[in-house]
Amino acid sequence: MTGSSTAIPAQQRMNEGRRETGLPRWLAILSLLSVLPGLAGMLLGMPRLAQPLNTFAPARVGGVVLVSIAALGLLAKLEQKRLLARALAVAGGLLALYGLYLSIGGYAPPMDAMVARRMGKAYADATSTLPVTVSALFLLYSTALLLLCKEKHTEQLLQIIGALASSQVALAGVMFTAQLAGLIEGTAVQPLRAPLFSLLSALALGLALLERLARREQTSVAPPRWAPMLAGVSSALVVLVLWQALLAREVSQLQARSAITADAVNRAVQRQYAGLVRTMSRVGANLSASTDDNEPLWSVGLPRLIEDMPELKHVLWFDASGTLLHSASPQSPPADVMVELSAHIRASNVRTGSMFAAHSTTMRTGAWHLALWWPVQTATRGATVLVALVDEVEMIRLFAEDASREFSLRLRAGDTLLLRVGDSEPGALPFVSSLTVGARQLTLDVSQRPGIARAPLADVVLALGLTVSVLLALTLWLQRRNWLQAHAEGQRFRAVFETAFQVQLLLDANGTVLEANRAAGELAECDPGALAGKPLWNIPWWNEDQVTEARVHERFNRARAGETQRFEVEIGRGRDRALTLDFSLKPVLDALQKTSQVIVEGRDLTIRKRAEESMREMSALTTMGRLAARVAHEINNPLAGIQNSFLLIRGAIPTDHPHYRFVGAIEREISRIAAVTRQLYETYRPDQSTVAESSVILAVSDAVSFLEQVNRNRNVRIVANVAQAPSMVPVPDALLRQTLYNLVQNAMDVSPSGGTVTVSAVREDDECVLRVSDDGPGIPAAIRERIFDPFFSTKDRTMKTGGMGIGLALVRQSVLAVGGRITVHDREAGGTEFEVRLPMTPLDTGVLR
Repeated sequence: MTGSSTAIPAQQRMNEGRRETGLPRWLAILSLLSVLPGLAGMLLGMPRLAQPLNTFAPARVGGVVLVSIAALGLLAKLEQKRLLARALAVAGGLLALYGLYLSIGGYAPPMDAMVARRMGKAYADATSTLPVTVSALFLLYSTALLLLCKEKHTEQLLQIIGALASSQVALAGVMFTAQLAGLIEGTAVQPLRAPLFSLLSALALGLALLERLARREQTSVAPPRWAPMLAGVSSALVVLVLWQALLAREVSQLQARSAITADAVNRAVQRQYAGLVRTMSRVGANLSASTDDNEPLWSVGLPRLIEDMPELKHVLWFDASGTLLHSASPQSPPADVMVELSAHIRASNVRTGSMFAAHSTTMRTGAWHLALWWPVQTATRGATVLVALVDEVEMIRLFAEDASREFSLRLRAGDTLLLRVGDSEPGALPFVSSLTVGARQLTLDVSQRPGIARAPLADVVLALGLTVSVLLALTLWLQRRNWLQAHAEGQRFRAVFETAFQVQLLLDANGTVLEANRAAGELAECDPGALAGKPLWNIPWWNEDQVTEARVHERFNRARAGETQRFEVEIGRGRDRALTLDFSLKPVLDALQKTSQVIVEGRDLTIRKRAEESMREMSALTTMGRLAARVAHEINNPLAGIQNSFLLIRGAIPTDHPHYRFVGAIEREISRIAAVTRQLYETYRPDQSTVAESSVILAVSDAVSFLEQVNRNRNVRIVANVAQAPSMVPVPDALLRQTLYNLVQNAMDVSPSGGTVTVSAVREDDECVLRVSDDGPGIPAAIRERIFDPFFSTKDRTMKTGGMGIGLALVRQSVLAVGGRITVHDREAGGTEFEVRLPMTPLDTGVLR
């Protein structure tokens, strides 16, 4: 009888447990079924099944495996097979970590590569790596499932599981909605796109975990323990997606306006050029119709035309042999220009009529690079040539200045800057447009000018949205906390009053303290009972500040009148740092709607204020990181073309050529620039190259050789002394070269003509000491500490090497990251010397591994 009586309740509990696991079991089965279309598409070679919607990423083999392991792990947990569930959770977590490694490293999973060959190029391009989002989702899930498989669950453990599962559901739900609506297309988060089936599976499995946690709640009135996290993370992710969408739209609109500006300048220049051509054609027609050399035209008409048209510099008339007949300017062009013009006429063989039509050419010599040619047949001179030398930059300048109110314009011929109108916003991506003036091929860059106010909508949405997210999570958390406190068995008002973390006071209608909790006593540094009977405005924590006491008294009078009052007060009380408290005064009304008591609450905002100060201090570093990522993006594409082109021409240079020694240096510099570009994506982390050592002598030699060529017009000599230098130092080669190139180039920039830059490297004890000195004017003491700050620069921005103020900041950050240090001091003979000390023992911090 005893055995049978205990078996029935056990059977009942088992049946109840099976009924409770019904919804999670179905969710796990649905997650397994959801990946079948994607799996079928990959096996049958049908891309439409693997990617039913273009706004989602294609299905991946790794995602199918992750979903299968995750769903089977949950089913094992529901069947009370804890060991199997733990093993599957660990396996899923390790696979998710491996997926994160592949995603961050940019590696393609082997199985995905095999499927990509079957599915075609479009699928292969879209599935280069496993999405970071999928790996992150199932890493959260596997961790939560592993914790849920523990036999005992504390309140803290359940909170962690709820946070993990809520984050998973929030991320999966927001990404699914955003991708379905196409909100992330063209934004910075577009690379995080995930497959449709993986998101649905992650959403279903996360809901299954939350359902299991909800059944453990002690009350059905309070929000679940995971509700604040779910609401906060979900709303924050939605805000971030909307913010990115608004930023993408703003960038698109800016590019459209830039294109309109470039087109307007182009059309204006073409009209001006066409007018010049028509004018010179009429001049040629007059010469052809004239029976003499038309002296008034050369002495009066054409000089006045040159005066009225700033872009027209010279009008010349040559005979068929290239001999100058007339010039409309007081002074003829330089001799080298005349030689080139005569050579062109002779090569054109004017006498035979081969130069049959007007045309334009580019000049290799002289200050102006565009020449317009008209063959003129006259009765007295026979075949002649009319030449107009045109300054195309002057032609474009007027229209560029008219369009420079909102945009900065740069005119380039290849890599040579011809004209710059206005400064561009640092880090702004320019709109690049081709501009053709006759035979002259130019490039016009249009970018936003600094100080132009952009639409505040995106920032407002971000600020208000994140604030609402925090308030929503905080509201749910406070609601849950209040409900739990209200439903706690045996909890009395005094216990709640005493255990509150904020200051609480109960006042009568005259402002006298009736009750004070422990927090109020701690703030006043006395026993809470000692505050009873004191008016609110005479409590010791006001430090007898009459202005504050009067303000508090006035706020109490408003509260007694029925208004809820709230104000912030800074309380010093002799502490190292003052405390900032947010006080609220709430009236308690009686049956006659008159104030009988007033409740005072004070919340400590000190931590939040300190966090705000820290965020302001981090703003400069955040701006630098964004600028570095944009600069790296702009450099990477042309650098790839330079590298490929150099590989083609490298073999064409004979080894006995006098400049062959620069071939290796150029190749190493291209590799170094590529490494620096990669490093710019993580501005505040040093180069993570696996190369543990670098050659000091080779780095110094390359820096000297290369910078001598780059700055050969400066007439500054570089002297290198590496006789006592160590052969190798345990730092990445890119870091060493970056340091040398920045310091030597800065020294070249400040050195006068005929000056000397000295570069030396020696070993002193366990350090490699690099010194770079110049003959410049030195650094004023007032700004010496600021030269290493991001974006601080004393260079003229019009200089070829005029920087943005990040060179020395990157040097110091990189040197400090490997355990070194950098100092700067004045030289006795004048000038400045930078000293870099690098440890000869590798820094074992894991940063460079």
